[in-house]
Amino acid sequence: LIGVEARDLLIKSPEGKVLAGPLNFSLPAGARVVLVGQSGSGKSSLLNTLLGFLPYEGSLKVNGAELRELDADRWRRLLSWVGQNPQLPAATLRENVLLAWPEASDAQLRLALDKAWVSEFIALLPDGIHTAGGDHAGRLSVGQAQRIAVARALLVPCRLLLLDEPTNHLDPETQEVIGRNFRLFEGTILVVSHNVRFVEQIGINRVLMLPSGRVEDYEGGEEGMR
Repeated sequence: LIGVEARDLLIKSPEGKVLAGPLNFSLPAGARVVLVGQSGSGKSSLLNTLLGFLPYEGSLKVNGAELRELDADRWRRLLSWVGQNPQLPAATLRENVLLAWPEASDAQLRLALDKAWVSEFIALLPDGIHTAGGDHAGRLSVGQAQRIAVARALLVPCRLLLLDEPTNHLDPETQEVIGRNFRLFEGTILVVSHNVRFVEQIGINRVLMLPSGRVEDYEGGEEGMR
């Protein structure tokens, strides 16, 4: 499991502009945390920093090791990420799901497709899981593309799950199926979401408030996310 600790953390843009901070917080390994704050408070920036896409000053440690000193490729193999704007760069839907773990078996792939409820629509596509992705994925709805991204995240045997408004384009029934499967994830979760029902479905137990960096126990409902 992965724990995260920030001390005097300043998140910066590639050009050096401060995007958030200074932040001081500690999240124990296995915590399930919702990031709360107004637009521009740094929620997505913090996720992108953990992904290694943004520079920072101060300290950001994972399991006691400074993030900037870790091998980026090895670190990212411990992560899964689902964003609000799904990216499907590979040639087919199958290859997009397998991007983070190409050696996964067919059985593991099918299980991930079922967990993300991709199986509900994939059989209706002319070429099924071999349907073109990349620039030709326009035949999919945004919600369907988001389910492909969720399947990709659920396929990888990772330790830290980063979610940035992952239910924006999903109907309530699909949200419930995916929420139940995220709840079964055995690792640390950081999620940006305004969807109270989804937050509670995945078992959130802490709130990290930005820009203050204050961490509190999650009390449930909209009040617990303020």
